[in-house]
Amino acid sequence: MAGAGPAPLELSRYCIPYTPLGKPLARSRICLVTTAGVHHRDDPPFVPSGDNSFRRIPGDARAADLRVADEHYPHDAVDADLNSVLPIDALARLAAAGFVAGLAPAHFSMAFTQQLAAIRQTTVPELARAVDLVRPDAVLLTGG
Repeated sequence: MAGAGPAPLELSRYCIPYTPLGKPLARSRICLVTTAGVHHRDDPPFVPSGDNSFRRIPGDARAADLRVADEHYPHDAVDADLNSVLPIDALARLAAAGFVAGLAPAHFSMAFTQQLAAIRQTTVPELARAVDLVRPDAVLLTGG
C-alpha cells in the first residue's frame, strides 16, 4: 500500500520499566546482576547445557574468587578479564574512590537456558526477591 509508511513501533509487555535513580551515585550501593554464568569458586558451576538457577556472589568477592561456567558466548574478553562481564573489581575501585557509596552485600548471576517460560515464571521472580533483600540503590545488569 503506497504511502502507508512503516508499521508503528510496539513495545513488549515484558519490557523493563525505567526507574530513575533516587540519589546520587556517590551515595548509592550497587548490586551486579549478570547472565554470563559467573559463580564463586566455592559454589557449583552452572550446567552448560542449560541451567535455570542463579548464584549468589558475596559482595566482597573479587574477580580472582570467581569462575565462569557458560559455553554459549565467546570467552576471549572474559578469559582476559572477568570484569568484562561482571565489573566487580572495577566497581570496588569506584567505591574506594568515592564515585559510588559501595557494593551491595551480594551480587547475582544466571547462565544459559532455553527454558524461557520457566525462568520468567520462577527464576526471575526469585532472583528479584533476592536482589530486593540486599537493598541496593541501583542494579547494574550485564550479559555474557
